[in-house]
Amino acid sequence: MSSPERIKRRKQNPPPTPQSTPNPPLPYDLLLSCIARVSRLYYPTLALVSKSFRSLIASPELYKTRSLLSRTESCLYVCIQSSSASVRTWYTLCRKPNKTLSNETKSSGYILARVPVPESSWSRHPDSGLVAVGSDIYNIGGSDFLSMASRSLSRVRVLDCRSHTWSEAPSLPVALCLFSATVVDRKIYVAGWHKDGGSGLKNVFQVLDTEAQVWDILPSYETRVFFRKTASNGGNFHVLTTRNEEVAYDPKVGRWDAVESLVDWWYRDCCEIGNVLYAAGGGVLVWYDTEERRWRKVTGLVGLPELNSESRVKLADYGRKMGLLWQEEALVPWVCVKKKLRGEPWPRVRYTQTETKIWCAEIALERRNSCEIWGKVEWLDHVLTVPSGSKVMTLLAATL
Repeated sequence: MSSPERIKRRKQNPPPTPQSTPNPPLPYDLLLSCIARVSRLYYPTLALVSKSFRSLIASPELYKTRSLLSRTESCLYVCIQSSSASVRTWYTLCRKPNKTLSNETKSSGYILARVPVPESSWSRHPDSGLVAVGSDIYNIGGSDFLSMASRSLSRVRVLDCRSHTWSEAPSLPVALCLFSATVVDRKIYVAGWHKDGGSGLKNVFQVLDTEAQVWDILPSYETRVFFRKTASNGGNFHVLTTRNEEVAYDPKVGRWDAVESLVDWWYRDCCEIGNVLYAAGGGVLVWYDTEERRWRKVTGLVGLPELNSESRVKLADYGRKMGLLWQEEALVPWVCVKKKLRGEPWPRVRYTQTETKIWCAEIALERRNSCEIWGKVEWLDHVLTVPSGSKVMTLLAATL
């Protein structure tokens, strides 16, 4: 073969180019182990990567791995009601995606991300009918005072905070009209009013063992007054009556006892952190001194703004620290330019409209002596803006 023919054949058949090899996917077990070590604060962002990541983050295997690696953590969930009271939306605290933090921005990097929770039936008083146990949020049904003469509800639903799906739980053995629920040692205690034939009402106390998923009826406490608020304190189930009388149920001995009232705690939002009962109300954070039987102010709190009754302050046990949430109405100025008249300057009319800003803070608590608890604000930030008239209904901490 002549040399020109060889050159022509080479041009017709060029040497094969090396093919680019795609990166092989990580083994599932390795990916599972890596994601399990990431703080759940970043999971809402990771869920946006792909469908496979979204499926992985909702898988039971991931949270089992997190538990084996001792990576479980408290996660804050917030229920916000719209101004029309027709829509209630769930949010969870997370870290801002693609956010470069600096000393100039003074941002904590936290926001509230909307949770894709399907619609569910709600009690008319969600702040008293929603409680968190482990990775689940229980929605205990109820009705408002005006409808209690003809309606009592007993349905109980459970929101799995891992997959954000609802499921049915055992219904209340005795349907209730108005009630309050509290968690004591992973059991849900409910005090409420039951319509006892005719138009009569009676007090009923029920407890759900969340491990066995079985309800029991507690022994009744003889009184002619009704109960309106409950709390956990020192391993006991505390109930306040409409006459500000207080009784406590000791699960260890199965007995009710009248106790000295915690006075005005019924109108405050309460939570127990490290066997200490904390409350928010009247613009201050307080804790209950069981030895002196009195409320004391939490000292410190440097940087925390002044709170009032309109702030709708909510508390939660955020991994032995205090999760604090509140709202404020903010004015938003804007300018409307009217039609220009001949020979006149452009007239500008200023208006204001309001929006609701949601703020959150994490507070470390230190017992300095028998009569002082010091609060250190580790961070606080504006985490969400919602339409004016929206209300924070509840703040809960799930363990995931």
